[in-house]
Amino acid sequence: MSSVKNENVAITNKASDPGSSIPGPHTEHSKHRVRVALSVDFDAISAHLGTGKHPDNNMADYSQGIFAGKVGVPRLVKLFNKLGLSEKMTWFIPGHSMETFPAEVKQIVDSGCINLLFCTSTPDEADQANKGAYQMTKEQESDVLKKCIDLATNLTGKKPIGYRAPLYQIRETTIPLLEEYGFEYDSSLTHHDSQPFLLPRHPPINPPDFSQPASTWMHPTPLTSSSLTSLVEIPCNWYGEDETPLSYLPHVNNSHGYVDTRVIEQMWKDRFMWLWENADDEGSDEGVNDFIFPIVLHPDTSGMAHVIGMIERMMVWLKSWGEEVQFCRYEDIAMETKRKQAR
Repeated sequence: MSSVKNENVAITNKASDPGSSIPGPHTEHSKHRVRVALSVDFDAISAHLGTGKHPDNNMADYSQGIFAGKVGVPRLVKLFNKLGLSEKMTWFIPGHSMETFPAEVKQIVDSGCINLLFCTSTPDEADQANKGAYQMTKEQESDVLKKCIDLATNLTGKKPIGYRAPLYQIRETTIPLLEEYGFEYDSSLTHHDSQPFLLPRHPPINPPDFSQPASTWMHPTPLTSSSLTSLVEIPCNWYGEDETPLSYLPHVNNSHGYVDTRVIEQMWKDRFMWLWENADDEGSDEGVNDFIFPIVLHPDTSGMAHVIGMIERMMVWLKSWGEEVQFCRYEDIAMETKRKQAR
């Protein structure tokens, strides 16, 4: 490990899009600065009511959500307290889970995150309308967002500033709503996998209408934008989370559930090591190989007895890298990114 840490790699600069805040390549580094963005999505029952809604869902499916709240959350709270991470991570809690599992949410609050104002609320799959964002009208989405903001504010004493969409399925109408209600960051997209950035105000991407002449839809997708939103995007993706490979959901096509936890553990380590050795051409700042390492957990998955041990091993491994690797709240990452953009 020490030989990797001391290695300096020179990378040639490449041009980046001047109209984008997504970090482009930079120069060689002399040391590392890694921010582990650890988060937990407390979806629980709501995951089966909105975007995960299926006509064949039954009590056995909802039981997984009950396990998440009653068993998974206490186990994860205990683990994070043991590892000294409770005040260095972020919980995304749907309004439905806040109201359905008040005792368990209080455990999260008492673990320290609310006092440090990093426990954010996400209007998630079901919330109060039992619908996901793409199932709701713009007015319904606004009403759900307002209620969840009130719930989180009453619970924490502070208005939430962070958002993650159900199944990462944020839509164009959500972004102006988040700006309107004063959110500082989103964590639903993956324009980059290891660098935060100000979210560009892209025009909607419209799929081809094959009933029309080819000349009407044979054109490039417009991605360059001189306009940026006020939202910092803290990226996440399917390869940095636990649930899809490690939970079996009978009515979700892309769930697995029987993947060996060591496969996921090694994949996360491989990803970390590649970024450690190569990310200096993407996010260096003043000679520092600077990147974030997002991990998204779910209490119904990482709270299971055969998974939580792997989570502990992975967290201990990340901590073993010393001062150059730090666990950080999403809020802190977002505000630092805004300060850098303002330079």
